[in-house]
Amino acid sequence: MGFNLLGLLEPGALAFFAIVPALILAYLARERPRQATVSSVLAFRALHVMRGQRFGGRPRFPWTFFLELLVLCLAVLAMARPYFLRRGNPVAVVLDNSAAMQALTPAGSSRMAGAIAAVDDALEHTAGAGEVTLYLTAPEPHPVGGAMAGGGAARAAIDRTIAIDAPNDPAATAALLAQLNADGHLGRIIFASYRAVATPVPPRVTPMVIGDPIANYAIGAFALSRETFGAAALHARITLANFSPATQTLRVTVSGDGKPIGSAQAIVAAGAATTVEFPNLPPANIYRAVLDPADGFMLDNVAYATGSAVRAVAVLFISPTPADGQSLGAIPGLSVTTRTPAAYTPRDLANADLAIFEYTAPKELPALNALIVMPPPGDPVFNFAVTGAPRVAIAGWPTTARLTDGVNFRLLNLRAGEYFAEHPWMQPVVTGDGGGLLLIGQRAGHRYVATGFNPFPYLGRGNLPMSILTLNMLGDLAGFGARSTGYHTGEPWIVPAGIKAITLPSGRRVTVAPGMLFSAATAQGVYRLVGAAGVATPRAVNLADLTVSDLQNAPPISIAAAVAEPGTAAASIVRAPLAADLLIVIILLIVAESIVVYRRRRMLVAQ
Repeated sequence: MGFNLLGLLEPGALAFFAIVPALILAYLARERPRQATVSSVLAFRALHVMRGQRFGGRPRFPWTFFLELLVLCLAVLAMARPYFLRRGNPVAVVLDNSAAMQALTPAGSSRMAGAIAAVDDALEHTAGAGEVTLYLTAPEPHPVGGAMAGGGAARAAIDRTIAIDAPNDPAATAALLAQLNADGHLGRIIFASYRAVATPVPPRVTPMVIGDPIANYAIGAFALSRETFGAAALHARITLANFSPATQTLRVTVSGDGKPIGSAQAIVAAGAATTVEFPNLPPANIYRAVLDPADGFMLDNVAYATGSAVRAVAVLFISPTPADGQSLGAIPGLSVTTRTPAAYTPRDLANADLAIFEYTAPKELPALNALIVMPPPGDPVFNFAVTGAPRVAIAGWPTTARLTDGVNFRLLNLRAGEYFAEHPWMQPVVTGDGGGLLLIGQRAGHRYVATGFNPFPYLGRGNLPMSILTLNMLGDLAGFGARSTGYHTGEPWIVPAGIKAITLPSGRRVTVAPGMLFSAATAQGVYRLVGAAGVATPRAVNLADLTVSDLQNAPPISIAAAVAEPGTAAASIVRAPLAADLLIVIILLIVAESIVVYRRRRMLVAQ
């Protein structure tokens, strides 16, 4: 490692050397004592004029003057921030800490342990290794601290690295490697990962492929849904994948709140995936799925889901008879807020998934799906033309439509109602002798259903045909049956309103604020979102990434060709700052002067 000439980062600070003449003048102007033998105090006073020499005589500088002059010059030089230009060999270490690095090697150790050992060995045998900068790839590429000494400090930081449960982004990792490769100041780039680097490999990049391809079985997704209103049980769909060279029988067991509640198995071909279903899972807060047989990558053999992920549908019920809406509270998966027409405002729709208008109609088109029950004639929004009837009768209905599926209309007792005339954009699904009885249409991206009869109050089994029709209509408007697959490790999410803290799967509690971006979900498991009242809502976070689980086929990373910086040589030129060294020398000189002066004074006092 060679050194070149000295340079200054702040050459303007050399102007402070103008203080040096001031120090000389101060020494020349000060009174310099002389030794004189006197027989009395009177004689000493008479010789008072002889105590000093006049300014301008032959200067006699003590050794302390030269020491203080040196300290002053060194201080000014330190202010100028001097440095040496030297030829160094800085090293960038890019260490893959993604989920796939948890997989075991045939020796029984993890890929991460093998990567750390390989990097440590490479640093130890790198000739003239200078500063080392460590980068991790997951959940996104980022440096760890700053540049470290190439010896024990760097290896200690590398040895503390652990693989997290989140995948990395291959494109972002490739961009980081390309950026480092384009930096002409780096002498070497070490990349340790289970992914190889595509040829041609840049000369300064040292790729280390850790771990051979291994067979793996994985859970890809754990999705919950409630297929219909009124059903307390949930429907689970679990994706199973076989990343091995042979067909395999995979078995998955599901537990709810720690109790086994179901199991299923499937024969999965090599390199294929399939879905197993659990149509009637009993209610539970937390569901856990475990896959057999075991393999060398256990992270994707377990997945979590939460019952709270199947969110309750919020219904806004506007009616002069709010009790009709309150009867809907008996339906699982439904929460109801009632309003009278006088109290209703369009702002109430902001917290609802669908709206029901009974015996009334909105004054503007609702910006969400809505059910209109027996609307008054002449409303300005939907322009319904209705004809009242003391008793309505059904004349025709389809047997395969989603709204009428499973409904025995012969058993319906509709009582009094109204018939709809032909509507400009809503089509009749159920008709009677006097016109339409159930209309459906779409406007501005939202669905609307109108009925000429009243299905409320909801009576459940007390009026089963009408209850089935009501559940069909609400389910269609709410989009019921949608699946929730939870959240993925490494993906940030917005903290919901009312949440003040989040408890991680490790048990550590993190204080948060509503609306902030939560990016600490890097471990698989159940996170508990704590509200202001102390109520915790569980949220499942899984790896659920079959591209990561495919440990037999890991596409290599391509590094873009480097564009050489003008004036950069093959060897790295780095600045070695000297300001800190100069400050240390200044402190040592001041301490030495103080010690010498102190000892001389003690000797004079002793005499």
